[in-house]
Amino acid sequence: MLLNLHVKNLALIEETDVEFGEGLNILTGETGAGKSILLGSINLALGAKFDKDMLRKGAESALVELTFSCNEEIAAKLEELEIEPEETITISRRFSAGKSVSRINGETVNARQIKEIAEILIDIHGQHEHQSLLNKKKH
Repeated sequence: MLLNLHVKNLALIEETDVEFGEGLNILTGETGAGKSILLGSINLALGAKFDKDMLRKGAESALVELTFSCNEEIAAKLEELEIEPEETITISRRFSAGKSVSRINGETVNARQIKEIAEILIDIHGQHEHQSLLNKKKH
């Protein structure tokens, strides 16, 4: 379960934390409230492509961190990726104009490792976004 989203210097966001609770969490708000930026931040943390135009004006780098609770399936996947499992799992990506650095629980990882763990952590559904429905393993 996603517990927390931390975003710094991304688009119009200077810095924010969003806490998620048990059960269904819904982001609502008027047009322009920032819902898409928050959802985009989650996707960035999970390996989506970063465009330097996403960097907040005047900032040298941006940071997105996701914290999830860790269960047996996630712990097994972390061990498979040679990352020490903990009670929670934190995925972070720091972006600058030319590069990004990804970490899982403080250990530097590559994009493939992020995407592998993301498959079991979260599935985002939005208008025209049916990620798991396109994965034959989930049919």
